[in-house]
Amino acid sequence: MELDGRNLKDRAKAAMSKFKHNVKGTYYSIADIPTASVQELADFIQIHPDTHEIKKSLLGNIYSFFRLNLNNYRFYLETTHDRILQLDGSLNGKELVSFRSYRDSDDRHSPVKLS
Repeated sequence: MELDGRNLKDRAKAAMSKFKHNVKGTYYSIADIPTASVQELADFIQIHPDTHEIKKSLLGNIYSFFRLNLNNYRFYLETTHDRILQLDGSLNGKELVSFRSYRDSDDRHSPVKLS
């Protein structure tokens, strides 16, 4: 039986990522820290009535840009075809989340601390 090094590495990386997300989520739950995933934040931003949305057609693709200022929270979201490209969020100037699809695609469902 021959082991594929790349496949083994990818599986180990995915397992460690899942383990990290589970530990992080458990810690936040035990410590009673409010959290949301990047996907949940993106969904919230898109449906919130105070969100300002701009749509642009660039090279034949439709991109949506969202800004939401809510109390002391500031959010910026970029999407295309329901895919999150970028999400930035801060509270009182302190960064809460900085998601980039090209860099953080595995972290879309990881809990983000909201305080």
